[in-house]
Amino acid sequence: FSPARQLRVSGCGTRAAMAVQYANPGSESEVEAGERSEEVPSPRAGRAGARKLSSLKRVEVIAFFAAAGCVLAAAAWRWGPSTILDASTVEGATSMAEAIDGGAPSAAQAAAAPPAKCSGVGSDCRETRCCQQAGMQCFEKNANWAMCLPSCSPGLHKGDAVKEPWSCRVLWSKEQVQNDWAYARQRAQKALSGKKGWEKMALVAGADGGNGYAGFVNTQYSIEGSQALTMNDGPQGYNTYQERLRGTSTQFPALLSVSASFDPETSRQYAEAVVEEFVTKGSNVMLGPDVEVTRATLTGRSFETISGEDPFLGSQLVQPFVIAVQQKGVISTVKHWLDNNQEIYRQTMNVEVGDRAQHEIYMPVFKAAFDAGAAAVMCSYNKVYGEHTCQNSRLLKDLLRRDLGFQGFVMSDWGATHNATASVLGGLDVEMPTGKHVKDISAVFWTNDKLEPAVDEMATNVLSSMHYVGQFDGRFPIEGSLPKYGALDADATSDAHRLVARTVIEDSAVLLKNSKDALPLQTKGLKIAMVGHFCNETEDKKYKQGSVWSGGGSGYVFTDKGTTPLQGVKAHIKDAASIEFSKDASAAAAADVAVICVAAHGEEGWDRANFSLPEAAELAAGVRKTNSKAKLVVLAAVPGAVTTEWLEGVDAALLMFMPGEQVGPAVARLLTGKAQPSGRLPISLPKQDEKRFTTKQYPGECPGKQKWCEHLIANFSEDVLVGYRWNDAKDVPSAFPFGFGLSYTEFELKDFDVQCSDGSMKVSVQVANVGSHTGSAVPQVYVGFPSLKPALRQLRGFSKVRLEKGKETTVHFELGEEDWSYFDVGLQRWVSAAEKGEKVTVSIGTSSADLVHTKELACGHGEKVNVRRVLQ
Repeated sequence: FSPARQLRVSGCGTRAAMAVQYANPGSESEVEAGERSEEVPSPRAGRAGARKLSSLKRVEVIAFFAAAGCVLAAAAWRWGPSTILDASTVEGATSMAEAIDGGAPSAAQAAAAPPAKCSGVGSDCRETRCCQQAGMQCFEKNANWAMCLPSCSPGLHKGDAVKEPWSCRVLWSKEQVQNDWAYARQRAQKALSGKKGWEKMALVAGADGGNGYAGFVNTQYSIEGSQALTMNDGPQGYNTYQERLRGTSTQFPALLSVSASFDPETSRQYAEAVVEEFVTKGSNVMLGPDVEVTRATLTGRSFETISGEDPFLGSQLVQPFVIAVQQKGVISTVKHWLDNNQEIYRQTMNVEVGDRAQHEIYMPVFKAAFDAGAAAVMCSYNKVYGEHTCQNSRLLKDLLRRDLGFQGFVMSDWGATHNATASVLGGLDVEMPTGKHVKDISAVFWTNDKLEPAVDEMATNVLSSMHYVGQFDGRFPIEGSLPKYGALDADATSDAHRLVARTVIEDSAVLLKNSKDALPLQTKGLKIAMVGHFCNETEDKKYKQGSVWSGGGSGYVFTDKGTTPLQGVKAHIKDAASIEFSKDASAAAAADVAVICVAAHGEEGWDRANFSLPEAAELAAGVRKTNSKAKLVVLAAVPGAVTTEWLEGVDAALLMFMPGEQVGPAVARLLTGKAQPSGRLPISLPKQDEKRFTTKQYPGECPGKQKWCEHLIANFSEDVLVGYRWNDAKDVPSAFPFGFGLSYTEFELKDFDVQCSDGSMKVSVQVANVGSHTGSAVPQVYVGFPSLKPALRQLRGFSKVRLEKGKETTVHFELGEEDWSYFDVGLQRWVSAAEKGEKVTVSIGTSSADLVHTKELACGHGEKVNVRRVLQ
C-alpha cells in the first residue's frame, strides 16, 4: 500500500489520508512505481520550497506511517513533511512525542498562533475559515469540504481519497488575516535586526530604470533571500507600455464591468486571470485595484473603479479580488488613498470633506480590502485638508493605520512625494518611481530623532508585506533575486483568459430597454445591418490615450487581438440572410434589424466634458428615417454615466462598461441569446436636466475670480449624499437608478421574510424565473433608519441568482449591527440604530428605486413579515 492507502486501511479515514497525501505528494502512484528519493515542497522550506529526501526511502516511510498511525499523519500536516521524512528527526527519538516535537513550530510561529477556534490538522475549515498553523490557508475542495494547505492547484489531486476536483477557493476570516500579519511582521523584524541604514533605505524608495516595469525596488541587495519588487499597472490587464509588446497581455474589460456584474465570483475569476499574466510577465506587485467610490461620474477614470457609486458593492467585490491576486504571491495595491475623485488638476487640487462622508462613503472599500489582507495602498496626488496625501499624517496614520488597521506598506503615486521629512514622518513607506526625496533622509537623521525609527518602521512595513503574500516562501516564482518568468516579451495571453474576458462582458452587460422582446434575435433568414463606424473599429485616432473599447491611461492594455462587433456577428451568426455594414444609416435600408454601435471615451488626466453619448441620437434618427420598420438595437460602450435621451426611438439597448478586446464575440452571443445580459448599473444614469453639483462642489473653485487654477478647491459639502443616496434624499429620480438591469426573462420575488434577534437579522426571499429564458436575478437589500439621514437608505446585501426557466430558489441574507450603524462625528465612532432605540427599515428590490417589499422593525423583537409581489 501507499501511505495514503495504508492509513485508510488502518481506519484513520479520509481526512488523515488527505493529510498524508499533501505531506507526501504523489504517494499513490510514485510509491507503487518503485523506491526513489524526491524533492517535496514544504511550507517552511523557504524560497526554494523543497527539501531533498535522500536519506529515507519511500518504503521506510510506509512502514513508519503504518506504525505511527494517524498521530504521525497529523504531524505531517501540522508541521510539514520535513518532520516525518527527514531521517535525523526520526533517528534517536525515544518517543513519538519527541519525533513530532522535532518539527514543532518555532517560537515566532507559536507566538503568532491564532485562537483555538481556528481549524487544526486534518479538520474541516469551512466554518472557522482560519488555520492554526502560520503559512497555511483554508482552501475549499467543494461545498462539503475545505482544508488548511500551504498551496492549492484547482482540479483533481493525485492520491486524493475523494475523487472530486478541488475548487481551491480561499476561505478566509479576519482572524486568519490578523494571525498571518502577526507572523509576517515577526519575520520582518527578525530579518531587519542589525541591518544598516543604507540597507533599510533600499526598501523604501524606487530604483532608477525599472527593468521594463512601472516601478522597481531593489530589496534583494539588503535582505537575504529577498526578491526585487517589480511593480506594474494595472488591474485591468498587464500594461506592457511598449508598442512592440502589443498583444502579449489580454485587454480585459474595465473594473467598472466587474462592478456591474454584482458578483463576487466574477471578481475572483477576473482577478485570477489577470494575476496569472502578471506572474508570467514577472511582476510581483500589482498596482490595483482602483476602489474609489464614484462621486463625480464625469471623472476621467470612472471606468477603473470596482466600486461604482456604492461602498458596500465595492467592499463585496474587492475582497475576492485581493485574495485571488495575493494567493499567487503578488502584492495587491489598492488605490488611490484618499478622496481622489476627479482628474482635473489632480496633482495640486485640495479636497475638503467631512468625517462622516470619509468613514461611510470613501473609506469602507479600502477597509474591506485591508480586512482581506491587501498588502499595499497607494496614496494619491491630490491634497486633503490642505496637505498632500503622501505626507498627510491625518490620512496615513490616523485614518489608515489607527482607524482601519492597515498593516501593509504605503507607496506614493508616481511623483506624488513632495518633501522627504514630511513624508517619512507623515506615514509614507515607499517613494515611487525613484527615491528622489527620501533617498538622502539618513543624512539628516541628526536633525530629528523621530526620523530613524520612522525609517525602521517603513522598512518593516515593506518587508512584512512581502512575507505576508509568501514571497519568501516560494509562492511567487523567481530565479536568484529576479522573477523566474520575467521575460517581458513572453505572450501571457491564453484562450482561458480570453474566455474570462468575454464572460465578464456578458455578466456585466446591462439591458436598459427591450421593447416587445426585441432581443434576443431570431437570426435565421434575418437581414442584419451594422450601423456606425464603431461597429468595425478598435482604434480611434481622436483619443489621446486608450481605444474605442478600452479607457486610456496607466490601466490601458495594448492589444492586437482586439475584435469588433461586426467581426463577432459575422463569425457567430451563420444563418442570417445578410449582414451589411455602413458608417451611416444606409445599410439599414432593407434590413429587418439595425444594430447601432456607439461609444463614449474616458481617460486618465482629464474629466469628460459632458454626459452625452456621441452619435447615438443622430444614428437612431437616421435609421428610423431610412427604414421605419426595422428593429433598432443600440450597443453602447461607456466609461461611466451617460444620458439616455436617445433611447426613445430604439427598441432595445445594451450598455457595456469599456468591454475590452473580446467585445466582438460577447456582443454576438448577447444579441442571439447564447448569453444573457446579467449586469446591473453600478452607477446611476442621470436625466439631461439633472443638477447634482454646485461649482464649488465639482469641479471646485479657485481663490479669487479665477475659474481654473492649479490650487482648485473641491468641497464635498454634499457629505454622504453620493450617487443614489442624493437622488433619494433630494427626491430627484435618475433616468435609470443604481442596481437597474433588465433580463430576457421575468422573475418573481415572493415569500419575503425578515426575522431579527440578538442583534442580528435574517432576510430571505423566494426567487422564481417565470419567463421563457434562462437568466440572472439580482435581489438587493437596502437598509434605512432615522440616524442615517440625510441618506434614506443604503445597499447592505445583494445576490446574483442564475435560474433556468420555471426554476426557483430561496435567497438568504444575514445582516448585523454594522448594517444599521452610522458614523457619529461628535462621538468620533460608529453608533448603531439599536443603541439609539431606532427602528430599522429593511427593503428588498431590483434597484435602489424599485423596492419591492419593505418592513420596519426593531431588531431583537422577533418581528416577522411574509409578502409577495411579481416583478415586471
